[in-house]
Amino acid sequence: MAESMNRADARRNRVRIVDAARAAFSDHGLEVSAAAVARHAGVGTATLYRHFPTRSDLIDAVFGHEIEHCLAILADAARTSDPWRGLGKALDAVVELELAAPGLASLITTSDRSAPLLEGFDRHVRQDLERLAARVRDTREARPDLTSGDIALLLTGVRAIAVGGGPHIRARCRRYITLITEGLRRHP
Repeated sequence: MAESMNRADARRNRVRIVDAARAAFSDHGLEVSAAAVARHAGVGTATLYRHFPTRSDLIDAVFGHEIEHCLAILADAARTSDPWRGLGKALDAVVELELAAPGLASLITTSDRSAPLLEGFDRHVRQDLERLAARVRDTREARPDLTSGDIALLLTGVRAIAVGGGPHIRARCRRYITLITEGLRRHP
């Protein structure tokens, strides 16, 4: 009985630490101290390190699901039968991910690329964006000079607007997405 109570307490502590880290990363960036995360979670630093021996382990726990979701969204966008719709879905999803997981953009854009969580991330993103750009160009409705780098910049721009937050953020992002996707179209 005491052992199951200890395990339940350990599970609760783990959840509290992950929740506290998510909030701290969102408010203060990825460089927030372990002591600050532990304090916010209401646990000692030894408890934090028992669950997450390295900063990378903690970041994986906080953002692992979101990274996998991001990769799945881009892969789906690259495969969607209507590539313009796929591009719109990818842009919309970036907004929703940033609103749901503040700090994710910081992780993706500023972290050590050798971190286990990001291992292979860049390669998968690059491949899916190449495929998506080619498919959009193949519609002959897009500017012929559209590249995967252009789409990556658009994703970064949408993410930057979402990070800004504020009232009507989804409407502002939707407007930006409409403007940029129309700007990608070939005009007579």
